[in-house]
Amino acid sequence: MRLGVVMGILYCVQFSRELGDDEVGRIAGMVLERPLYDLTAEEQYSAVKAALAEDVWDQDLSWQPHGEPAVRDFLRRLLARLDAARPWREPPLRALGFDRWEEYRQGTLLARVRLHAPSQDRLHARLRTVPGDPDGLRGVVLRLGSGDEVALIAPPLPDGREARLMVLPPHHPAAELLAAFLTHTECEPERVTPERPARG
Repeated sequence: MRLGVVMGILYCVQFSRELGDDEVGRIAGMVLERPLYDLTAEEQYSAVKAALAEDVWDQDLSWQPHGEPAVRDFLRRLLARLDAARPWREPPLRALGFDRWEEYRQGTLLARVRLHAPSQDRLHARLRTVPGDPDGLRGVVLRLGSGDEVALIAPPLPDGREARLMVLPPHHPAAELLAAFLTHTECEPERVTPERPARG
């Protein structure tokens, strides 16, 4: 994974003419706010540090316009910038695995979320076909920057453009959870229809 993280970073700077301080700041922001492969900031930091400790990289970097010495210098400055930014904030949202998928599938419906095309919708783009799900459902379990965890569940493509927003008990009141969801995902409020509580 260490060189996978480095390669991910290099893809993000392959069209940059210079690897100056502006690029260091941009990539540091990406590591902290839009993490690669949904890794934590510490996991990304450790991967870069481990890659720098290797004397030889076996990946082909011929596609990369910057030579390896420049890349290594850039990565060292990136680590220094990340160190200067400690303590790191929790990212706005992070995708978790499907370990608790069956629980979320049977969880509490909080709201329905209208989806746009994946190319235009960061939430939709995060949905993955759930391995082994008998209905071929797509989903993602998210940890919000507030610490709350929710799941989005949608039918297989091309059916439907709506996802169910599910939660598990115990959880914060629905209004607080929805506010956190809107804030940390930057989802437009008009796309979200809260589920009305059942009448007793």
